[in-house]
Amino acid sequence: MNNAVKTAASKFGPIIAAIGITYTLIAYLVDMRLMVNMWAGMTLWLINFVLLIISVRTAKKMMGGFISFKNAFSTFLLTYVLATLLSTGFNMILFGVVDTNAAEELQELTIETSVSFMENFGTPESEIEKQVEAMEENNAFALVNQVQGFFWGVIIYAILGLIVAAVMKKDKPVFEYESQDTDNE
Repeated sequence: MNNAVKTAASKFGPIIAAIGITYTLIAYLVDMRLMVNMWAGMTLWLINFVLLIISVRTAKKMMGGFISFKNAFSTFLLTYVLATLLSTGFNMILFGVVDTNAAEELQELTIETSVSFMENFGTPESEIEKQVEAMEENNAFALVNQVQGFFWGVIIYAILGLIVAAVMKKDKPVFEYESQDTDNE
């Protein structure tokens, strides 16, 4: 693996994780409803996505302005995986060890938010009840669910990474031409 890929990922992965962890801590300490706020979640996702792109751009600069599709994709995905491992580890410790009651409260807030969302879209009451029952049976902070969520995230971000890599790639020219002066003196 290219050193620029590793350097960019090891720089931006922890930055993205730190942003997520900081947000989680603020929400945990101030108001847990912030963790289920759709607008806050979308804003956080957008910040993370921009930083993933900046990570690829940084690797590209380190390679002299050229980056292969493979290296662009590797930078994007490695940065995401590193950030997610750090954030998920923190969440598992906070909600699985330090404060399991907070995990239960967050589960209830998630259900409340989901019910409100489904009601706004006119979902039939019978369907809402089925969804609530399924959510109550599912502990989002269980190790199996955390691992499963991690792998689903990797799949989704791999698809996004393919798109970003296709846009960001710039192959080094096989032959470099020197510009010639066309002025005749």
